[in-house]
Amino acid sequence: MLWGVGALGVDPLAVILTALIIGLSAVIQCFALRYLRGDPRQLWWVVWANLLTGVSTVMVNAQTAIVFAATWIAAGACLVALLNIYRGTPGAREGARRAALRFALGDIGLVAAVVVLVVHAGHDIRLADLAAVAAGLPPAMQLAVALLLVAPALSRSTQIPFHRWLPSTLTTPTPVSALLHAGVVNAGAILVIRFAPAITSQPLAMTALFVAGAATLVYASAVRLVKPDIKGRLVFSTMAQMGYMIMACGLGAFPAVLLHLVAHSFFKSSLFLGAGSGIRSRAAQRDWPAAVPRTRRVVTAAWVLAAATSVGAFFAATEVLGTRPGDPVTALIVFVIVTAGVAGARWLVTAWSPLAVLAAICAIGTLAFGYTGLLDVVAVVVPLPTAVEPVSAWFVTIPIVALGTLQVAARRGTRPSPMRARLYARLLSSSVPPISPRKELAA
Repeated sequence: MLWGVGALGVDPLAVILTALIIGLSAVIQCFALRYLRGDPRQLWWVVWANLLTGVSTVMVNAQTAIVFAATWIAAGACLVALLNIYRGTPGAREGARRAALRFALGDIGLVAAVVVLVVHAGHDIRLADLAAVAAGLPPAMQLAVALLLVAPALSRSTQIPFHRWLPSTLTTPTPVSALLHAGVVNAGAILVIRFAPAITSQPLAMTALFVAGAATLVYASAVRLVKPDIKGRLVFSTMAQMGYMIMACGLGAFPAVLLHLVAHSFFKSSLFLGAGSGIRSRAAQRDWPAAVPRTRRVVTAAWVLAAATSVGAFFAATEVLGTRPGDPVTALIVFVIVTAGVAGARWLVTAWSPLAVLAAICAIGTLAFGYTGLLDVVAVVVPLPTAVEPVSAWFVTIPIVALGTLQVAARRGTRPSPMRARLYARLLSSSVPPISPRKELAA
């Protein structure tokens, strides 16, 4: 159901996203009052942060193509201005420049797609009527519009090949990094959901979403393992999570996309706000005694127990809750099962005890029932589009195998491996955005 007139309206999706944006912005700005106290640029931060919040709120409530595109571009401009408030710092200028360039490249695609749709219809079109308008285009033009819409979704969500801008923002104040999760870095999924009728009917566009998301997920997960700083790890963790979200868009699993968007926003913004405490905690942990090596029997038992618990918990959740998810959602549940199993096994290896085993079983069981139940709630409460030509659910095995291989390669062996050393060096160097020769000479 939709309430509202003209270019703006309120539907269940808009209500959830509006609450997310305004709620996160309010908490982050309260944090920034203390964090930036005495900073001469605090006033400008407040101005641009509120403009970004307001424009993003209008964007998620937009019901026409032109209004959505205009507010999308305005939100990108506000973010670039927010990144550039400390323009006296070379790192801030470089981050703002990279973000502006990537946003511009993606926004050109959005503007071109909207122009084609509006010219074909003869007037601004409501997003609810997008399917009929897109169906009236020639087949080649339908594909072109879908691919043009994919580009801004990838650029705003820092996906390959637009992934360089987010690591360049490491010098920005912590409140800005947290505010990115209030409908900015995750706005790519919002665009895909709103323009789904023009995207999901094109297999090539859905494949592009899946491939870009899966590649970014694997790449960012690998780089995160070698980053020595907490904020750098959080940035590449965000990039990996956005890759998972965009990959889910390619599968057409939009309930999982929305659930991930909201949960990740709250979780990762809180991690950014607590980065200072994390640094102090890590510093204290350096003085802890070395962990006791575990026997092979304990390691095997931990992995077997974690794997069996993950599979059994999710199977029990689907049976008890009576859910029958489709193939795309089932594929993502398999992905979550593998992730939960790996995380549980790693924790059990380090903290093996009867109490740890009980805690792991309870934690994985809570995750299984919570994730499965929330997927059902989202699917019922929020009317989301249905993909016409999603990517095959079997494609999820590709990033699962890639991440599993990465996990094995990251394990510390008794002898140094030349392959691991080369991989470490390449990942570490790729995590630092390249500087143009002109800038190096100027420095």
